[in-house]
Amino acid sequence: MASSRLPLFLCSIVLQLVAHTIAQQDTPLDELCLSEMGNFTKKSKYKANLDRVLSTISSNPKINYGFYTASYGRNNDQVNAMALCRGDVNPNSCRSCIKTSAVELRKHCPNQKEAVIWYDYCMLRYSNRYFFGNMEFGPWFWMYNLHNVSDATTFNRDVATLLNILKNKAASGDNCRKFATGNATTTNSLTIYALVQCTPDLEKQQCIDCLNNATALLPKCCDGRQGGRVIAPSCNFRYEIGRFYDLTVT
Repeated sequence: MASSRLPLFLCSIVLQLVAHTIAQQDTPLDELCLSEMGNFTKKSKYKANLDRVLSTISSNPKINYGFYTASYGRNNDQVNAMALCRGDVNPNSCRSCIKTSAVELRKHCPNQKEAVIWYDYCMLRYSNRYFFGNMEFGPWFWMYNLHNVSDATTFNRDVATLLNILKNKAASGDNCRKFATGNATTTNSLTIYALVQCTPDLEKQQCIDCLNNATALLPKCCDGRQGGRVIAPSCNFRYEIGRFYDLTVT
């Protein structure tokens, strides 16, 4: 895994590589408690607002498109939160993932005003600053399959081509959903399956810019790997040689 441990509005590149294969659905892929943005106390107004926002998001029955934002409070005590589920996840699994995320963030980030957690199925983030509609690529991290392909050069090219096609499809989505999946067969008869996604609050070009930043990391994170992914607050992609997404939902 490679990640940047700086505030979410910074695009940083701090590499700490750890091999990782397929993550369990109930295990966080990564989480960040950003004390740089300030802390709050247990009896503060910010804490009360945060509890209200997280409760609203995690219990909302209308998260049918896998995307939800909420704000509560004023000035320095305002809390802004966003939940995003992977586009192929059904509503029940989506809500369950968001509920788990809210519990875990409270547990692991007890007094930070900004935090984010990623699971395989969803992302949940909150902050005392207004980040809706902003393309934020940092902090990011990557994960990759431990197995290599035999012809890395050709395979890398085919992965990049497929992701580029899906990037434009996802960016053309609406304000409820910016998500695309697809597959391609390589010259060595391997089938590559891929998924790309942006938070739907982004404009089309913002989504493209975010995914361009993500795919630019392919040579570093995933050179010749049978699978890999880059995950950031505003976008993510993943590819594997086996299908990992649910076609019935997409």
